[in-house]
Amino acid sequence: MTGTSVTSVTPRPGASRRAARARRRLRPVPGAAAAWLVFTGLHLALSGRVWWWQIPELVPPFAFAVVPVLLLAAALVTRRARRVTAVVALACLILGGGASGINLAALWHRPAPAPPDAITVFSWNTWYWDQRWEGGMPRPPATGTPPRDAGDFYRFLREQDADVLLLQEYVYFGPGSRPIRVDDLARLRREFPGHHIAVASELVTLSRFPIVLQRGIDLRPWAEEERDRAVPPGSSMPDFHTVKTLRTDLRVGGRTVSFYNTHINSPVDSAYRGLDPRRLSPEQHRLRRANLRALAADAGANPHPAVLAGDFNASPAMGILRLLPDRMRDAAPALGSLYPATWNDRRPWWRIDWAFATPEVTVHEYELVRSGGMSDHSGQRLVISVRR
Repeated sequence: MTGTSVTSVTPRPGASRRAARARRRLRPVPGAAAAWLVFTGLHLALSGRVWWWQIPELVPPFAFAVVPVLLLAAALVTRRARRVTAVVALACLILGGGASGINLAALWHRPAPAPPDAITVFSWNTWYWDQRWEGGMPRPPATGTPPRDAGDFYRFLREQDADVLLLQEYVYFGPGSRPIRVDDLARLRREFPGHHIAVASELVTLSRFPIVLQRGIDLRPWAEEERDRAVPPGSSMPDFHTVKTLRTDLRVGGRTVSFYNTHINSPVDSAYRGLDPRRLSPEQHRLRRANLRALAADAGANPHPAVLAGDFNASPAMGILRLLPDRMRDAAPALGSLYPATWNDRRPWWRIDWAFATPEVTVHEYELVRSGGMSDHSGQRLVISVRR
């Protein structure tokens, strides 16, 4: 007869304590998942609709993808409500994924090759044109950034070799963020011979094609309150406060194509530096809405193919983008980046510069162009064609 021995393995005390600590650390996961789901739902309901939700809107957009993925990973190793937590984390990802700025179309979209007559478009927020930092800028440059040279500035613009340039912040700023009108038309004509030029407010559009119509789009008919229609007393640049989009219609190959050059107001008053949540205000919110509504009304009544590009001061997580013209489609599928970001140019985490086009316009190429320290925004370069 053969004896059978049973050996019991006793966990080491140290290992047991570590496992217990790990389980304790994971206890908040179900609650955290539920809290993030509530936050995501509130964000989708309130963002862009009420001014005081502008503070949560400053959450980096990628958080709407990263946080649910981390919660899902934690749910897979927790013992408490594992399935429920995993379902809630997935719901967070599905519900908030559109606000994350993740460009999934980059995985499969393959733009059609550009035809020989394709149009190159370059859009860029210039960061107060060629103004030198020591010449009255209301805020100093980032550490290590030298004052820019006007020759380098114009060289960068010429290097884009664009048929159409949509440039924002064609303006200098004085003490107290007082806008000062720029008159650089003589140099623009020297630097870009043969180009046609349209200017309104702080916006300038340069085109190799003839301009058949140009106008600044005034926000005042769309302002919600009387004070939002007012121009500050003594302003030397009244249209800076009332016009944030320049429409320029160009004659391209026998047909008219509209180009909208836009710079929507920041959530923060321009008198303050950076995205300081203490400086958010209902007035800024109303101005942003009025400008987007004015833009949408003009584009909605425009029968021509159109391109819209510029600095919207709005991330993918900001619901105010719902006010964009219905005809316009984001050009992002033509980008090769899974997470396109344009601001701050040195270490970009947010996409606040956008490009859109109507269905008659095909986007063959779309890339973000780093400015090498000349601006806090990256440029946007597109190659497009218009169906005949």
